[in-house]
Amino acid sequence: MRRLHFYVMGLISLAYGVLALVEYVLISYRLRLAWLDMYSLEQLDWLASLPTWVQAVWGAHVVLALVGALCLLAHVRASVWMLAFAFITLVVILGWGIFAAQPTLIAIAGGGGTVWLAMALVLLLSFLLYLYARQEKRTGEVL
Repeated sequence: MRRLHFYVMGLISLAYGVLALVEYVLISYRLRLAWLDMYSLEQLDWLASLPTWVQAVWGAHVVLALVGALCLLAHVRASVWMLAFAFITLVVILGWGIFAAQPTLIAIAGGGGTVWLAMALVLLLSFLLYLYARQEKRTGEVL
């Protein structure tokens, strides 16, 4: 039997990818379901007005995170670069949202430490999933 942590990390990765996809689809279609009920109309309008290139990078992030998770669970080597690019696209999206967007992501989200903490945790999770896939490739678990 394979190591248990591999399946635990694979399921965490899959949950992250699925949740990212669900949020992307809900926001793209302006559906106020699930946790989007907590978003204000101003936040939903801001998300709906994102530039096309940001939407494209966000969509790429979602696809890469989900397919990378599926590849990790299937022991496919491509999971490493998919999860790496998912992390890079997330950095681009958050970097634009914090520094270049008008109004900024921080202003729309209400500022405060909770927003920064949430962004840091999502970035950390994405980076750790990439590191895990890379380590599993080195140990031969991901072929």
